[in-house]
Amino acid sequence: MNKVISTDQVIAEIPNGATVAIGGSSLSRKPMALVRALARSDRRDLRLIVNVGGPEVDLLIGTGKVAEVIFAFVGFEVMGLAPHFRRARQDGALKFQEWTEYTVMAGLDAAIKRVPFLPTHSTLGTDVLRHSAAFTTIQDPFHGETLVAVPALRPDVALLHVNLADPQGNGVVLGDGHMDALCAKAARKTFLSAEQILLPERLQTYGRDVHIFRTMVTGVVEAPWGAHFTGCAPEYRADLQHVQEYLGAARDGAGWHEYLERYVYVNHRDYVRALGGERTLGERLRV
Repeated sequence: MNKVISTDQVIAEIPNGATVAIGGSSLSRKPMALVRALARSDRRDLRLIVNVGGPEVDLLIGTGKVAEVIFAFVGFEVMGLAPHFRRARQDGALKFQEWTEYTVMAGLDAAIKRVPFLPTHSTLGTDVLRHSAAFTTIQDPFHGETLVAVPALRPDVALLHVNLADPQGNGVVLGDGHMDALCAKAARKTFLSAEQILLPERLQTYGRDVHIFRTMVTGVVEAPWGAHFTGCAPEYRADLQHVQEYLGAARDGAGWHEYLERYVYVNHRDYVRALGGERTLGERLRV
């Protein structure tokens, strides 16, 4: 079954108010081509689930698409804080649920197992239980031990970026898999963007690097440089020069509107062209 679709077709499958899990981690392999398409759409009131979030969360908040964020961390690592995310938290403009990396994964795993929650020792003895209303303590019915119940996280949609895919929706991840496989299994619909789409017989040669299986995938989009300005190991590293440009624009009202016009309110091909084209990006960022 051929599952190759366009970016516009992906966005058409995401309704207002949808719960969207986004793969990758921090400045690594975020599905930014799909995120930019979502940012320039008319969608609103989205509920985001991320483990370690970065520019994808900040951009969607900055374009008014988000109602709530479930996260373990959102920022730009050594490059600084996420401006729109920070302002929204300080102003109380959106709902936020601060989880931990492990509990986000446990919540997705509960959805995969089709149970309402998973018990864990994680977060016991920490301030997470005091600051987050998402969790509750329970007693082990067999031994009486105190445990934390992590509620299931059930995304309507998962957005992931992979190194390679085939038309059937199998996806190869050559670097860190992060929590992408959990997102794909837990979501009702999963969409991939890929640096390149290969014939199935070629993709099969990657063996254990096929992390995402076609049975989980609704559609796949070919998008070279589709993770930019995050990295996509081992193809290319994060574009810290563009991170600086983004952060400067996000801290300035007029600069932000100029950034959106140049880099977001355009299709992916024009986005790459605005950055100097694939050759220029390759010269700067190829590993």
